[in-house]
Amino acid sequence: MTLDAMKTWKATTSNDASPISVLKKLGLLSATGEPLQAYADYMQPPPAGPKSLGAQVRARYKTLFDTSHEPHKNASELRTFFNINSGGGERAIDYQVQTFKALSEYADFTGPAVLPGASENAEQSLPGASASTTGVGKLPPIQIDLHIHLPENKTARDYESIIQDIAKYIYGRTGPERG
Repeated sequence: MTLDAMKTWKATTSNDASPISVLKKLGLLSATGEPLQAYADYMQPPPAGPKSLGAQVRARYKTLFDTSHEPHKNASELRTFFNINSGGGERAIDYQVQTFKALSEYADFTGPAVLPGASENAEQSLPGASASTTGVGKLPPIQIDLHIHLPENKTARDYESIIQDIAKYIYGRTGPERG
């Protein structure tokens, strides 16, 4: 994908380099504009393609997904995040929010947060914890009693998100435990 290719497709915009730059940062295109394996994965029919893009977006925007379970569903949360983490003026932040929302329209975030070929243990290790032989950080056993008041106006998915975040941030778990 190059600017010349975009012109032959009549897919030019006022900011022609931006789409190519985004695709490169997502790991879909190489530095020279050649499609990478991630691009081929994304071009697969649903659900594989959107899940692949979701994994790429989650990896690129890891800090955002670490702070919010479903950032693509809350525009004000996105604006706050980009304002704090990326800087720039209002117009730049508007573009960042629009880019993230556009990517989110084509992505499925229900798949694993780890990109294919990446070590799943890398995301699971906990800061300050010593690594065991499996590479996953271990914490000493502690008992945590939580008293949660759940609002009535939330969906079942919202409740699942709360429980998943508790497992992730308190217990360091990123998926269902099998035993």
